[in-house]
Amino acid sequence: MKSSFTQWTNEKIRKYDLRDRVDRTLERDPFSAGKRPVIRWIKGDGLDDVVTQAAIAQATRLFGDQVDYCLLTQGIAPDRAREVLSWATQPVEWRPISGADNPWLQQTLFNAGCDENDFGYWWKWFPERVRPDAPEWILDGDMVILKRPPWFEEWISGRDRIRVSQFQKLTEEDHIYGRYEDFVDPEVRLYSGLISLPAKLSYLEGFKKVLNKLPLQFPHNGKRDMCEQGVVAATFQEFDPIPIPLEEFPFARGYEMELDFGDGTINDDYWGVHFGNAFVMKNVHFHAKQDLGEIVKVEDADLFTRFRWLSGGIGQWGFAGWGMSEEIARIIVSEMPNLPFKRILEIGTSRGYMAAILAAHGALVTAIDVSDRGAKKNLEGLTAIFQQSDALEFLKKEKRFFDYICIDLHGNSWKNWKKMWPWLSSRIGPGGRIVINNATLDSIPEWAHESGVRELGEVLSLDENWKVTLHSHPLPGVLVLELLS
Repeated sequence: MKSSFTQWTNEKIRKYDLRDRVDRTLERDPFSAGKRPVIRWIKGDGLDDVVTQAAIAQATRLFGDQVDYCLLTQGIAPDRAREVLSWATQPVEWRPISGADNPWLQQTLFNAGCDENDFGYWWKWFPERVRPDAPEWILDGDMVILKRPPWFEEWISGRDRIRVSQFQKLTEEDHIYGRYEDFVDPEVRLYSGLISLPAKLSYLEGFKKVLNKLPLQFPHNGKRDMCEQGVVAATFQEFDPIPIPLEEFPFARGYEMELDFGDGTINDDYWGVHFGNAFVMKNVHFHAKQDLGEIVKVEDADLFTRFRWLSGGIGQWGFAGWGMSEEIARIIVSEMPNLPFKRILEIGTSRGYMAAILAAHGALVTAIDVSDRGAKKNLEGLTAIFQQSDALEFLKKEKRFFDYICIDLHGNSWKNWKKMWPWLSSRIGPGGRIVINNATLDSIPEWAHESGVRELGEVLSLDENWKVTLHSHPLPGVLVLELLS
């Protein structure tokens, strides 16, 4: 029988306006403001890096650019996060999180005597939503999607209901809900592994209702106590969700010999696996599936493919246009010989894709962009420094000379390039090169007005001080300007 712990209804929850609680910095956060469906994982400081790495690799190959991807980490150094993301084939938003990402839940845990170092299971709900206006999956870092679920198209189109993963068997010895066990409907038996949310749905108000009815016991420890599971199950059961049963998404616990499909049912058509205990021990089921080729394992990722997660995508980060392709990146690097210890200015770094590749080759990179689209945190720990600045304003103030200058800008009109060129050319010395993306962008009809890079090349081809090389393909082309004297 369903618990009567609260008087609020599903209709009241659905009417709760999530945007009223979204931080006012949303306007400065284009990713969160997007409307494309998003899949998000949470990764903490456990032993399951290889599982999360493969989970993201698998998803980006399964779903391509139909959805966006987000990795939330807590207590993970930047180089470790980059390694987890290194097999992705699509852009991935990486966000290191803190208690400030969900202030109400942070304060609630503090009030219960829980130190931030002991938030444990609760970190999955920081923040409540990474993209409020879009369908969103919330997954543990040890969950791997093997194939598209039958309802995937319904979800990405925004027509699907909320879905929540479900236990299919509970014994009297099972106490997975902590002190909230009496709040949970034993017939529904939800658990927090995978939550599939429609756009605009808020659940945090439900957490508040549960915890107001029965506060956490003092002192609470989110790493040890199972109360988080109980609060989650009690909250989401009120939405009348569609359960995701174990026969569709079984457990593969590290200490068990067989997959757990629940109720003794073995199903060969499951579409995902939850590799339980991978956070604290090696999971033999995971490695066996990798060895069988059922889960992605990348053996030969070079620096260009390892940073695909930093490519700009096709506009989902709130800006028009598309990200730099791997083919263009390879051309640019090929035009910058002997990269170790070379001083490079990168203008228009976007999320840091090219800056990361150049730094990984040993270059000393100063990366600038008029907006910080995550480059500052994405490049942390590399030999690349991000500076938020307009290109022209930066060049007017900069006194250093660079060995190479790499440029990838929106707004490539001839008017803009005539204005910037005197300042740009003054920052390069003899033998230096300026490598510019979008050289043949104007050959694409909708970008015909962006002819400035091509026209610059035509002008400088008549100047004996400059050697001009044009890579017209692949689009949008690369122009290389080498100062001879």
